[in-house]
Amino acid sequence: TKEVQSSVENIRKLYKDKGFYRTTVAAKLNYVADDKVNVTFDIEEGVKMYIKGIRFVGNKAFSEKELRKEMTTSEKGLLSWFTESGKLKRDLLEQDRSRLGALYHNSGYIEARISEPVISDEGDWLYVTFDIQEGDRYRVGTIEIEGDIVGEKNDLFSLLELSKEKFFSRKILREDVLRLTDRYAESGYAFAEVEPKLSKNEEDKRMDLSLKVAQGTLVHINRINIKGNTRTRDKVIRREMQVKEGGLLDASAVRKSSEKLQRLEFFEEVNVTPEPTVQEGLMDVVVDVKEKATGTFSVGAGYSSVDNMMFMGEVSENNFLGKGQRLSLQANVSANSNRYNFSFTEPHLNDTKLLFGYDLYNWSREYDDYTKDSTGGAVRFAYPVWNKWNLGWAYGYDDTKMTDVLLENTSQTILDSMNIETTSYVRLGVSKDTRNKFTDASKGWLTNYSIKHAGGLLGGDSSFTKYEATSSWHYPLPWETTFRVKGSIGYVVENEEKKLPVYEKFYLGGLNTIRGFDSGKISPLELNTDGVTYSRVGGEKMWYGNVEWIFPIVKDIGLKGLVFFDLGNVYTDSETWDVADLRYSTGLGFRWLSPMGPLRLEWGYNLDPKDGEQQGVWDFSIGGAF
Repeated sequence: TKEVQSSVENIRKLYKDKGFYRTTVAAKLNYVADDKVNVTFDIEEGVKMYIKGIRFVGNKAFSEKELRKEMTTSEKGLLSWFTESGKLKRDLLEQDRSRLGALYHNSGYIEARISEPVISDEGDWLYVTFDIQEGDRYRVGTIEIEGDIVGEKNDLFSLLELSKEKFFSRKILREDVLRLTDRYAESGYAFAEVEPKLSKNEEDKRMDLSLKVAQGTLVHINRINIKGNTRTRDKVIRREMQVKEGGLLDASAVRKSSEKLQRLEFFEEVNVTPEPTVQEGLMDVVVDVKEKATGTFSVGAGYSSVDNMMFMGEVSENNFLGKGQRLSLQANVSANSNRYNFSFTEPHLNDTKLLFGYDLYNWSREYDDYTKDSTGGAVRFAYPVWNKWNLGWAYGYDDTKMTDVLLENTSQTILDSMNIETTSYVRLGVSKDTRNKFTDASKGWLTNYSIKHAGGLLGGDSSFTKYEATSSWHYPLPWETTFRVKGSIGYVVENEEKKLPVYEKFYLGGLNTIRGFDSGKISPLELNTDGVTYSRVGGEKMWYGNVEWIFPIVKDIGLKGLVFFDLGNVYTDSETWDVADLRYSTGLGFRWLSPMGPLRLEWGYNLDPKDGEQQGVWDFSIGGAF
């Protein structure tokens, strides 16, 4: 019957999709009654077959290697058991055919034709053959913009990437049409249309292009309607909007509004869409959000190579009372340190762009030569000044006591620091953050510059000025990998003699600076009072750099690997910035956004170990931020 034959074909197709190309399927019918029949499918599977070779006929412009790079389908290799290379999937093969055609069409071969692939089996292997008719290669000819011109025509021409190309590309033409359409939409012409007209010049082998623009009606915003916010107040959403009621409908501003709302991390879903109204030239902007939980109560345990075993507790709310305020209370207790912190942030003080916040803390930590107990607080302000640059200002007060000092045998710097208990300071800084995510970013950059000044008219026992600059850059690469570069530099000046505490100087080494060294162990040494031993007393100058290549290992759970290279050093004020005296390390590691918090396991190899230093150091942490 027809149904049985269809089932036979479906079984054959299933086996072919699994790689069993010589499978035979036969159906036997056994009538057991007038209205009943037993169907038996007799199957001979044969051997599983893989692709041995991918062949191309007629290709002159591109080598076989270049063509294979465009394809998902590949030949069987040593790791086929893991990568599934060599497995034939007809749907992917048809996509590969389209990719090959796009390669030619985007390289000037606008008449190129790629035949349907021919699949042949030879012995125990499959071979795939593509027949290619390349045709002539066409250059970019004249380009004209006609119709409704908004602004200067030269400004519109500057958007066209095709004019910078030597050979014609259909992909770049499509992108240019979108760029022109977006430019008109940014000026309020939401329904602008750009119609490309191509003219083939056979004699000169060039493609002439005319872009005809119909701007349509100028569109203004009638109302901004907000839906789905069951907890977040309307004003919190409205102040993130880059478009206003009564203003022009700017498509770019609509996109930026959506991005700013997503960066709040208050919502699972954000959709900002213009919708037509009954009145021509007016559209509503509908903001449809889906709330997510923004408060956390967590307790847990973690481990780091610096603090050993630690216990953590946190109560935080990133959207306090639906007003967009951030509130957190944290406690971290470990063998070497205890830290308690309370923080409050109002991102829009009195519904302005001014950020206001304050912090209170109590922190105790054991170092090699002393124990540091600190209590203090700070009040902070920030304001966006230009193009995502933020200006920040803070005032803080810190009361620190140094204990457990071996008075009969320590450095003079540590002894002097015991007399410096209070620090009254102001900090001024500028920062810019363009990262796509705050954690595990794959593109964008974060830059901070800051000046911290203590003492003088501010009072307190300390008197110094500290300058720091840090910048990290993330570049997305093929195969969902990321290249990350980070650099940091710092300089601290003692404004009055013996008024710079040892803990305000610079130390390097450890998971967040230069891996392959124990935390804080890269530091100038000072002779102790016994005239034989030394203590680490930090430096007035430092710089370090990190280079990382981050790649996915298990995408479903967010497990990633990385290889890195670190360098840098710390210097006293009397030393020069000696590049020849840099400390270097390289290594590898793993990162995972685990249920217990971000996990880092990284091994650094000290490329030039000095006396008393280890050749390799493992760093592990879970529960902290990275």
